Amino acid sequence: MTAASKTLYDPAAKLETEGGLGVTFNSRVMQRDATDLERRYEELARRHATELRLAEVAASRGGIAALISAAAAMTSNPMWLIDSRHRVVARSTQVHGSEFRPPDVTLLLKTYGPVDLAGPEPVVVAVRPTAGIVRRHLLVPVVRDSVLFSWLVVGEVSAPLNRDEAWLAHRAAFHLAGEYSTQQRIARVSWNVRAALARSLVRGSYRDEDVAAAADYLGVRADADRVLVYLADAPGDAPRDEETISTLVNEALGAEVLGTRGRDGTLLLIEAPHPSAHMTVVQRVKKVMRCVIRQLGEPDAIVGISAVTPADGLQRSYRETREVVQCVDRFARSGNRVIAVDDLGPARLLVANGDSDAVRRYVDDALGPLLGDLPGAADLLRTLQCFFDSGRSVRESAARLKIHENTVRLRLAKVRDLTGLNVATNSNDQLSAQTALLVLRLEGHPAIPPFDDENIDPREKNTS
Repeated sequence: MTAASKTLYDPAAKLETEGGLGVTFNSRVMQRDATDLERRYEELARRHATELRLAEVAASRGGIAALISAAAAMTSNPMWLIDSRHRVVARSTQVHGSEFRPPDVTLLLKTYGPVDLAGPEPVVVAVRPTAGIVRRHLLVPVVRDSVLFSWLVVGEVSAPLNRDEAWLAHRAAFHLAGEYSTQQRIARVSWNVRAALARSLVRGSYRDEDVAAAADYLGVRADADRVLVYLADAPGDAPRDEETISTLVNEALGAEVLGTRGRDGTLLLIEAPHPSAHMTVVQRVKKVMRCVIRQLGEPDAIVGISAVTPADGLQRSYRETREVVQCVDRFARSGNRVIAVDDLGPARLLVANGDSDAVRRYVDDALGPLLGDLPGAADLLRTLQCFFDSGRSVRESAARLKIHENTVRLRLAKVRDLTGLNVATNSNDQLSAQTALLVLRLEGHPAIPPFDDENIDPREKNTS
């Protein structure tokens, strides 16, 4: 081969002819490129290993805790998973520095500013001692289909944050979002089964083999005694999320709650403790429902509550709670709108289904002389209501009103003289008076105490 051809085909020979400076410069460039390529290859290999490990854990159905454990094992810094309500879901357990308090996500977000949830990428929140942030944090939203499930946070405690850690957090958040999404779908299927079970129980199918099998699958007693709650829809508003309401009631009562949609409202079946004091259970349910409708921002919502009912009586309880809702809707003007079936008694059937004008005429016919400006009329109405609330006991009425028993008798005699109703001994007159009083109580007549007034916490009186 000639010298010319050697120079043409041999790069080393060509560099020799161009002088030592050129050789040194190009060697350094090639060495730097080779080093960068090697560094890039190692980085990709680490990322590949990270992805394989996280994918393996996700595929093994280890769940959220297993994913956090696997991710935490690949960093020396502490890691936390904090839900959208800023509660710690999972965290590092074996990493140096994990004894530090969980980070305040609200503070981190306030310091960093808005985080793009459409394309969730890791962000670094800088140190700001004046704001209470004494170390850097890596913050990644766990998002899927625009739904924020939680925040993955890595604190710069044991080692400086780096690109590998950012990649680890990014991919862990991706797999966590998949796990949340899967659990959400499973929960929805389970909820649909629970809602179907609730509907079947209300229809009276609790002895059906399929219903019993569904109850067994869910770990629910099909034959349990329950309180049925009917939460009426507000006119013109979209139907409520019965799952959210069921969760709120479950958290407050610590009892099994099955929820479903009823006609124009939400139905809740609340399992009663066995054995239990039935009146105490109903009072607790009423108190919780007052709190729940306030949490929902609907203090004027109408709620009907049954007595504690065996499984074969839920159909009847459903009808009765609907009658309660109709009574309140037609006649209640203000005040407590969370009413139990036993608060209204059997007179609710007439009040719920009768013509409104006819019902009001009935009240005037029964108690008309006590509804005007007659001196002492308010005391007569209050005594009459207390007489029925105390089981028609003169002694108990006197004790509640803090008057003498003879005063109670005199007032009942005065009622008979003015209205013709002998409530002391005549059962027909007693029913007439109770029905009329029920309407007055629903309307909020000032002489008659509201439903459950003696059982309502003073703080609740100001907010109900």
